[in-house]
Amino acid sequence: MRSDGRASSFDWELLLDRLSELYGTGDWRRPYLRDHAENPFQVLIGTILSQRTRDANTDVASARLFAQYPDAKSLAKAPRDKVESLIRATGFYRVKARVVRTVAREILDRFGGVVPRDFGELVSLPGVGPKTANCVLVFGYRIPAIPVDTHVHRIANRLGVVRTRTPEETEARLRERVDSRYWIPLNPLLVQHGQNLCRPNRPLCPACPIRDQCATGLALMAGRNPPRPEDRPARRGSRGARRALRAGRESEPRATPRPRSTRSLGRSTRTARRPRRLPRAGPS
Repeated sequence: MRSDGRASSFDWELLLDRLSELYGTGDWRRPYLRDHAENPFQVLIGTILSQRTRDANTDVASARLFAQYPDAKSLAKAPRDKVESLIRATGFYRVKARVVRTVAREILDRFGGVVPRDFGELVSLPGVGPKTANCVLVFGYRIPAIPVDTHVHRIANRLGVVRTRTPEETEARLRERVDSRYWIPLNPLLVQHGQNLCRPNRPLCPACPIRDQCATGLALMAGRNPPRPEDRPARRGSRGARRALRAGRESEPRATPRPRSTRSLGRSTRTARRPRRLPRAGPS
């Protein structure tokens, strides 16, 4: 049962148990981030740097930046060109350098150097949207929230628990349908799953421990179309069908393509395949 009394048909506890075991995160029922709590300011700035870039690039840039400017006071006074050089790996580094320095100054001026714990105050900062604000709450303060990035958005739709077009819509639906006691471990586990097995292209469904809970996994096993149009197999023998086979139906035989008719060329298939005859040799 949900905490508000409404029943939930999806077993989130089982899903978290399975993913926790797979990724070695231990028992998620204890405070998930108790041993991994991070500095709220660094969570905030690091999440801003992560926008539209790869995790590996974010890690490199964040480590370089925080080694020299670990808090709001130091970053607010940092030279712009110096910050740009430190975060160049993230892409859009000029814009991001301006944003993070502005955020640092506003945290000093408006909040006394302390990153706010309130969602509304967080999204009032430049460059901070719902996902970034929720990351600060979860990873910086261990306050239950559901940060929804592309991984969480994709997997929630593949599971069939939501039918949404944007991460913002997904967050709103998940807040309605997931008990708040599952909110903190949800993002870390789904992000790991999206990076490893439930990838954007060619997901490794046969190796997935939650395949029997997943609408996409169940559909592929039964030969039905999964919920997301982009995950559906196309015509047999097409590129889309081959992707579907790799994703969840690798044991099925490939379709044999039908030979194309050559009638439009004015000759039969048999004639088209016959090699050209060589001219007869004349008398010597």
